[in-house]
Amino acid sequence: MRNVILDIEKVLEKLRFKPSDAKIYSLLLEKGEMRVSEIAKELDLSARFVRDRLKDLSQKGIVKREMVKKGWIGYVYRAENPINVLRKLKSRMIEEIENLEKMLE
Repeated sequence: MRNVILDIEKVLEKLRFKPSDAKIYSLLLEKGEMRVSEIAKELDLSARFVRDRLKDLSQKGIVKREMVKKGWIGYVYRAENPINVLRKLKSRMIEEIENLEKMLE
């Protein structure tokens, strides 16, 4: 499984994902649900930076954010299914290529 996660990380970087975004997504795939502080600690990044990247990844549909109430109120993040993520990315790329083709006609 670890090799597959590394392959996904490489593909995301080839698709112009920021290396930190690819690492965050890969970590969530490997570990499951995590809080911002856990991700930041694991990747040696600031919590603020991780929070900003997660917001962007969440808006792109790459990760999901869920509210948790376990003696504390906060959020956990988890990776979307890699197959669904790749399908979304493929669809967006096709759409962009088609738009470019229309502009060039």
